[in-house]
Amino acid sequence: MLPLVLIASVVVLLAIVAAALWSRGGIADTETRLLASRIHQQDAYDRVLPGQTSRPQLVQLGFDCARLKARNLSSLGVQQYFMPATSREFDQLDPAIRACFDTPDRCSALIFPIATPVAAGGFMAANAAPLGAGGHFVFLLRSGRVAYKTMSAA
Repeated sequence: MLPLVLIASVVVLLAIVAAALWSRGGIADTETRLLASRIHQQDAYDRVLPGQTSRPQLVQLGFDCARLKARNLSSLGVQQYFMPATSREFDQLDPAIRACFDTPDRCSALIFPIATPVAAGGFMAANAAPLGAGGHFVFLLRSGRVAYKTMSAA
């Protein structure tokens, strides 16, 4: 019985070592894909032109709400998201944002997460676990066209 337990222990130990080595390669591949994804997102963001880019064109550029798990804000959500704390800050708001406060029925906003880094530490670390918020792209839409865009990095 002892030889059987010894053989089983060696097999389990080899499986653990193989899994650890395999996960390290997965992390490197994920980081490479993440960098490519971030570059693609930044390039797409740069091609969005306020006043010209429509919502369907956002999808063509890769800003697909369903695929990227974007938040879609209604007019009330837009007001809550962009409302500053003081009247001085309100006066300094971009004119496109203030116009949405004047005609809220025509405005909405899309908030897309920026590709986030993955946790790359520890034995058998979860490759999909984000280290922290990676920031987001915000597109304010007025009558179906991008009126304002901003990007915040974490």
